[in-house]
Amino acid sequence: MKKQVLIIFLLLISMKSFACSCECNWNCRFGAISDNQEFVALIKVIEYSDFLEEETYGYDGKMPYSMTVEVVKKYKGSESRKRFKVWGDNGILCRPYITEFEVGKYYLIAPSKIENDLDDEQNGDYDFFSCWNDYLKVDYDKKIAYGEYSWWRKEITLEKFEQKLEK
Repeated sequence: MKKQVLIIFLLLISMKSFACSCECNWNCRFGAISDNQEFVALIKVIEYSDFLEEETYGYDGKMPYSMTVEVVKKYKGSESRKRFKVWGDNGILCRPYITEFEVGKYYLIAPSKIENDLDDEQNGDYDFFSCWNDYLKVDYDKKIAYGEYSWWRKEITLEKFEQKLEK
């Protein structure tokens, strides 16, 4: 019996790690990702919009599954909406959890566009990929973005970012 429990436990652990095990093959920091993504913007998180039905271990309350964001400044792309949804992880999608984003806070984003309707997710919504640094937290008052911008840079002013993106 103990052997069967151990085997089941090991299978469950290996399945979970497989679901979101990934490596970055080269440079997956924000500077490189934003150069290659179609849409890049400064956004503000307006609200958590959709929630997971089941309880999430280690999280009190309903876990947010999507957030509505408002574009403060579009740096590139054809996105014309002022507000849209960004979807997070439900435990198996290899995305960051929406709880990593705070309502009322600002972020530089270089998200991927969702191209197929899936449950509540709609074609044209966006998501992030856990293996990339496709968003940075922004101190809007100081106009500085913080995080893995490049191999050696952990912060960048919004002005400097805009200049680098235009090159």
